[in-house]
Amino acid sequence: MNHSLDEIVHAEKQLQQAMVNNDVQALERLLHDDLVFIDAEGNVQGKRDDLESHASGAVVQTAVEFVEEPVMQFYGESAIVAVKVHVKVRLQGKPLEAFCRYLRVWLFQDERWQIISGTVRIIS
Repeated sequence: MNHSLDEIVHAEKQLQQAMVNNDVQALERLLHDDLVFIDAEGNVQGKRDDLESHASGAVVQTAVEFVEEPVMQFYGESAIVAVKVHVKVRLQGKPLEAFCRYLRVWLFQDERWQIISGTVRIIS
């Protein structure tokens, strides 16, 4: 199947909206069951960890703004995205505002794009 960068841009926008709206159902669809994510503190998180952090209110993102064009590459049924974002988030009730760099690996499976791996780093 041929994929386009527009599909990944659309998936990234869906993710952005799901994070800001704390939409756990949308995140459920966007995250692969075998997700491996490295958070800003170096902890390994899986899909259930991520969904629980949103469902419990431990992580509440109030703004996620892309501040530059993402770098995207396709490799068959997968895509790699590197993007810089400005985030406003409450972690365990404490506000945090920062610029972050995300690296995400998307996999096309079950007729949809899903994040199978990623990492985030606070850059300022």
